[in-house]
Amino acid sequence: MQHVLILTKNPLAEEPLIHKLQRMNNEIFCSTDLFNRLKKGTISPFLSYFQWIILSESLCNSEVEQILQLLSNHPLLILRMVEIIPGEEEQSYWQEKGLVDWISKDTSYEILREKMNEIQQQVNQDTFTDTQILTFPAQGKDTASNNLKLLIKSLSKTEKRVFECLIQSYSANKVLSRQELCNYLWQDGSTSSNMSQLSCLINKLKHKFELHGITGETITTLWGRGYKLSSAFYDYWMEGSQQLEELNYYSAIN
Repeated sequence: MQHVLILTKNPLAEEPLIHKLQRMNNEIFCSTDLFNRLKKGTISPFLSYFQWIILSESLCNSEVEQILQLLSNHPLLILRMVEIIPGEEEQSYWQEKGLVDWISKDTSYEILREKMNEIQQQVNQDTFTDTQILTFPAQGKDTASNNLKLLIKSLSKTEKRVFECLIQSYSANKVLSRQELCNYLWQDGSTSSNMSQLSCLINKLKHKFELHGITGETITTLWGRGYKLSSAFYDYWMEGSQQLEELNYYSAIN
């Protein structure tokens, strides 16, 4: 059973949605009080009880943005109720803030059921992937540095820029958002076309890592937040880079 929290200014207006969610065997809590507490910056331990949060259309955009910022470090799937589903660019903006999807007043029971199931399956898949053990090529004396040379050589100019950003963001202990990457790579920033191209770039990087013998989770996708290198891959990269620097220094003085 899933636990769903609906944050609203008018609980009575949410009865149709509550009925649909209950038909899916979800346990529902609809609250104005928790919404007001979050507006004041108060995070309740009670939130850990829920897997889903639905933000009512009675909340204005500034309030939604404030709540998303407060909940950014909590493992919650956050949906937004709207009268009209936003366009691609607006969706990209809010997904960067932490929304996972939208539902409208007219969303049928069947569509809501399938949408929530699809999101949950994706999250479960991401969680499973994150727990996979990362394996590397067999290490000889200079194997790691040679592997890195070949890997770097195989990357396109844009792929190298993405990879450099991922390394820098990991060393700064932060998640690299899709919007930040798009703004860095392209002058027109995080358009829907660039967002799609970015997803392709990430997949190409993962594929090239695999081609060079690195299997498992190298780049982690954090739902609604962005990308981050896995700890195992970052350590492998730093160790290999250090060996590469030592070899280059040795070659230069001999």
